[in-house]
Amino acid sequence: MNRPLFSEINPLYSSGKNAPNVFQFRIRMDAPVDGEALAGAAEAAMKRYPYFCVELKKEKGQYVFADNLRPVTVTHTSDPVALNAEASNFHMLAFAWTDDWIFVEVAHALTDGTGAYALLRTLLYEYASRRYEDRPACEGIRLLGDPIPDEEWDDPALSVPDTPAPAGGAILPGLNLIEASKLDKDRVRTVFSVTIKESELMHLVRENDSSPGTIIALFLSRAVASLHPDEEKPIRISLTVNQRAALKAPLAHQSLVGGAWLEYKPAMRFWPLDRQATAYRGMVFVQSRDESVLAGLAAINRNTRALLSLKTDRERAAAAAENADSLRELLTATVSYVGRAGFGGAEAHIRDFHLWAIPMYESLLIEISAVSGRFTLDICQNFSSPVYVDALLKQFEENGIRFTSKAPVSLRLPDLQLPWDT
Repeated sequence: MNRPLFSEINPLYSSGKNAPNVFQFRIRMDAPVDGEALAGAAEAAMKRYPYFCVELKKEKGQYVFADNLRPVTVTHTSDPVALNAEASNFHMLAFAWTDDWIFVEVAHALTDGTGAYALLRTLLYEYASRRYEDRPACEGIRLLGDPIPDEEWDDPALSVPDTPAPAGGAILPGLNLIEASKLDKDRVRTVFSVTIKESELMHLVRENDSSPGTIIALFLSRAVASLHPDEEKPIRISLTVNQRAALKAPLAHQSLVGGAWLEYKPAMRFWPLDRQATAYRGMVFVQSRDESVLAGLAAINRNTRALLSLKTDRERAAAAAENADSLRELLTATVSYVGRAGFGGAEAHIRDFHLWAIPMYESLLIEISAVSGRFTLDICQNFSSPVYVDALLKQFEENGIRFTSKAPVSLRLPDLQLPWDT
């Protein structure tokens, strides 16, 4: 069955050779990975999620996701596996492993973090069932043999009514971290990882009536402000928002993620933490209401239709790049948090968990994962300087948050091969 693309269009055309729009889960287990067990788990998981078993094809001038009957690849390697390429059997995702690590690599045009976590829960359940003697708990996990409702297949964004673009003045450009710290020549993509016990962070979250994503966005804002006290451009952090709630489509698999823009206004710099947290919580509340999310989706849909109206792939890719440049002028950084992983009994076998992605519309991205009683912050940068990470960790120290940090490593993610990039 061939499915015409719609919600997939923006993340597809925003991907490029130098910045593939992909993400990678990195999962360290408590024992060496059994490649045969992982291959069996991957096969079972993909049968449970047939809408992920696809390849990109062009049909009558329109791109579709067509059924891909080739087996999904499970490669014994620590190197990224190119997606939509021969190395991945032209799938939009791939599995790999080495030593005690499992890697799952996904094109953002296929799904977002919420959709990928559902797949990951099934994969880890199937793997743990094969690898360990104890059968893991499976509550809340979609299993092979479960019925697959239409709600998992259908794209709910198609039903969003078009609304007029809201009137309002132009948004002022936001503070750009690379420009502000003169890092133009520092173009080595790097990831820093910080781990915090869940109890440590949640204590502060409860004290300030906040949430993990919101409080991390606030600490990042404070860190940036401490380095640029005289900067007039606003510090503007995008906190990801799951659009499924507003769409009343909790089971949808498409990439359905928006953002609440949190602006650290000059007057706020002198407020105490609890008052700042209240202000940020209010911004999140207003922008995550159903009507706000649906208005944002209507704007995204207009942009999607504008891209589809262009005649060639190169025109569409150029237009998507222009849209990305516009966002880079507005955003300082992004913080992404899906919620607790909910891996069931398999979670007891996970020693380390990371989520990496290339910052697409900003220079720094924090991916927050909540697994095995720990929050892991993967701070993904389009540069290597630790200046902002050091400032963030100082904020943690000053607020009594104990943490463990790892040495930075190169941010290497798989290519996504697209026809217009060849």
